Amino acid sequence: MAARINHIATNSGNPRAVGTMYETIFGMWFDEELNNPASGQVLHDGNIALNLQARAPGHRGGLDHFGIAVDNMDAVFDKLKSDYPHIEWVDRPKNCPFSGYFSHDPAGSIFALSKASDDKTGQERQVPINFLRWKDADSSGRYLHHYAIRTKRIEECADFYEDVFSFTHATGEGDDPNHYLSDGRVTLMLIPWHIADYEGISVTGRGPDHIGFKVEDADRLITEIRDSFSRYAPGQAPMWLFETINALSDEAQVMDGILDRACPMSRYHFTDKDGVFVVVGDKTFGEL
Repeated sequence: MAARINHIATNSGNPRAVGTMYETIFGMWFDEELNNPASGQVLHDGNIALNLQARAPGHRGGLDHFGIAVDNMDAVFDKLKSDYPHIEWVDRPKNCPFSGYFSHDPAGSIFALSKASDDKTGQERQVPINFLRWKDADSSGRYLHHYAIRTKRIEECADFYEDVFSFTHATGEGDDPNHYLSDGRVTLMLIPWHIADYEGISVTGRGPDHIGFKVEDADRLITEIRDSFSRYAPGQAPMWLFETINALSDEAQVMDGILDRACPMSRYHFTDKDGVFVVVGDKTFGEL
């Protein structure tokens, strides 16, 4: 079954402002040809899209789901019916920029399904003006590298994605308990969820955990991020840095450690203003 991860979706309180942060720091560019930009904003890195959905009433903010484009949708549904009868699917809303269906893995994490023939996310890399006027880096070295989910049913879910979508499946080396499912460019990273990891701080639920970017130089990037952060009045920057000293500093440092232990390629972490955890590193999983 030929399949690839074609987008990552979040629920955003301010899609354009948050998207501008991804544009400026990572060189992603806005899709200005969307028919309904009021539903959110979509950015591209030349391979995969970041869909910042306008947060609807009653929906939680932050990471929501990821999308898979497949060559043969009927074959996927036949596979689910025969081997995974407890897995269901529904049509995507008509205002979504990506057509197709919503489904879920055995632990309930949501993914979208679309036909590869309808997929328009793979395109020539553009260099947005906000990136160019802020730095002289090569934007092609910065791209979405992985999407991470925390789950209590890690082996079952890893086998599911390998079986249904033929993603390349690898387990972590040494004491790394993660499972990695790759389409050859983007990796679905499955992390075991344990409530004990959150002792002393607010417990985050199972499901979407963070997104990861591969960059050409992580030290250079964090310097750029700190410089950008310093240009805003307190509380107005489109990202939150874990190193910022405030009333939540202790909890932020614990979360920083949780991300550091969970993701072997990550060098630095921050969140966008919608609370999406972002990790950056200058080596892929295969280069570690």
